[in-house]
Amino acid sequence: MKILQLVTISTAAISLVTGFTPAIVAQDADYVCYMTTKSGRTLDLSASVCKLDASTQLAKATSGVGSDRAFIADYKRAVMSYPQLRDKLLASVERSPEASIMQAKSICDELEVGLTLEDIIYHRTEGTTNTVDTVNSSVIATLATKHYCPQFSSPSSAPR
Repeated sequence: MKILQLVTISTAAISLVTGFTPAIVAQDADYVCYMTTKSGRTLDLSASVCKLDASTQLAKATSGVGSDRAFIADYKRAVMSYPQLRDKLLASVERSPEASIMQAKSICDELEVGLTLEDIIYHRTEGTTNTVDTVNSSVIATLATKHYCPQFSSPSSAPR
């Protein structure tokens, strides 16, 4: 009888704890709006990156068609210096130029809140073992400063 009571109490306790877990998690719903840099500094992205919903990002990515075309043209030129990866990188940008444009513009948002270009590239490629993704992120980050936020461009940030 005591075992049955113990099992019942344990089951009830587990149910209560798991029942409260979503409420606890819900309180931290905006945890993705913070980023920790390599130096350990925590940045609040809620004023820039996190305030954008998908429709706003798409509208932002498709505005400025002239600069978007120039960005894509420069991207294609930049990836030519990676002969082993060139075909995959070109296919990716041909398949979805909007994704590359949105990624470049979001890099500018991250620079606006205080991240360095090196931190952005590091966080976007962290854990990535795919060389194509790493090169893609690096090229996009470098070109983003040229086309969408030149105030963050530095002479040494030209793509290889």
